[in-house]
Amino acid sequence: MRIFVGSDFHVDYQENLVWFEQLSQQDYQQDILLVVGDVANDMPLFSYVMSLLAERFSKVLYVPGNHDVWIKRSVGGSSFEKLQAIKALCADLNIGMEAYSSGDTLIVPLMGWYDYSFGMPGQMLRSAWMDYRRCDWEGHSDAEVSALFDTENRLPDTAGFKSILSFSHFLPRIDLMPARMPEKYHFLYPVLGTSKLEAHIRALGSHTHFYGHSHLNRQVVKDGVTYINNAFGYPSERDIAARMLMHVGDI
Repeated sequence: MRIFVGSDFHVDYQENLVWFEQLSQQDYQQDILLVVGDVANDMPLFSYVMSLLAERFSKVLYVPGNHDVWIKRSVGGSSFEKLQAIKALCADLNIGMEAYSSGDTLIVPLMGWYDYSFGMPGQMLRSAWMDYRRCDWEGHSDAEVSALFDTENRLPDTAGFKSILSFSHFLPRIDLMPARMPEKYHFLYPVLGTSKLEAHIRALGSHTHFYGHSHLNRQVVKDGVTYINNAFGYPSERDIAARMLMHVGDI
């Protein structure tokens, strides 16, 4: 059984959607796929692609990304309500959002939202960041939303497992961003993740953690843990994102 990982599918773009529609119906029937958030803004598209993946893989595990909980204010409903609809759909499709084990391997999805532990947002970010307009958290601040998401991270008993993997949509530490990142992009750092995730990774004893959100594909070791980002990304991002599902191990 192979383990594959990918994030930021953004199938609202037709080119991305076609790629997933053409994914083999035979090659992955014995395999696991980790879907590391940002499948689609649109709920019908989200449902369609997650159903497609559930048919092609033996097991799919998932954590929501920020785009997944975007809402259309003209339609009504909050991001909390959309998140509940996502959870119900995943349950119907047998897509896991909780820890999953096979043999001596444990895979742990970690929920999250940014809480400004990487810095406070400035006016440029407040003006540009679409979550501020496309998410409705019913009056809760981002720090409160992050805390609510974090209550769902009930860490499992890790005794007896030789291999522990974890994944989150958001970054667990800001130094996963390359040191060479131009200063002009640093204004985005406050909305990239939360240090709460890093604390969970260390508590689990995870040797490898997968993340998404930044659309910057890289693999780096920090304090003994391997961090991997394999974002599919927007059609225009071929230079920084890999349009593939990455084989990251076997069980």
